[in-house]
Amino acid sequence: MPSAYCTSLSEQWVVRSGFSNRGFVQRSDSTINGYPQALLPLTVAGIPSIHICLDFIPELLAQPQLEKQIFAIQLLSYLCTHYALPKSLSVARLAISVMGTLLTVLNHAKRFSFFMPTLPCLVAFCQAFPPLYDDVAALLVQVGQVCASDVATKVRDIDPFIARLQSLREKPLEAAAPCGGSSKLTLPQKTAEELGGADPDVQLCYCIEATFMDIISSTLHGL
Repeated sequence: MPSAYCTSLSEQWVVRSGFSNRGFVQRSDSTINGYPQALLPLTVAGIPSIHICLDFIPELLAQPQLEKQIFAIQLLSYLCTHYALPKSLSVARLAISVMGTLLTVLNHAKRFSFFMPTLPCLVAFCQAFPPLYDDVAALLVQVGQVCASDVATKVRDIDPFIARLQSLREKPLEAAAPCGGSSKLTLPQKTAEELGGADPDVQLCYCIEATFMDIISSTLHGL
């Protein structure tokens, strides 16, 4: 069944590649709306023609709908893992830039809705392209600063949180392997119930730090 599914989608994408990027994006609503993110690994691994989506992702990122931008970044994260090509690197840089721009324009609710599902994608970007670490680290610190400013009156340890992010950005090797030999890359475990009941910005701060640690742990050899 997975093979037949991928073959069918592959044929659709090959046909659609004959249209302009804009034409494909206009037809993408039926694909994106309700498409399970969990199927993206299978889709990217099983569809030989999936790499042509690298041509369409910039147009999706330029769309005003957050759903399309989120889908584009999630799809791109898997494409980068499977196709570590110069083109993938270029589109990943674009995605990081778009994320930085959206940080400055999204309101509180939309910021949470956008960054919670897209921040983990930054791990895959750095795994595929370690030189992106500096850009990704800068973005994570920026998102952290924005969130921290909104919860400064609610959470007492926000200043240490920002200091930790700066330390992870500037001294990732020390965070991963301090003098004692054990890793500092630990984060207090929180249950889904605890996170679900927390302020959205607190949840986002937790996600930022977890993403930072995952990047350092998985791409340390490339730093």
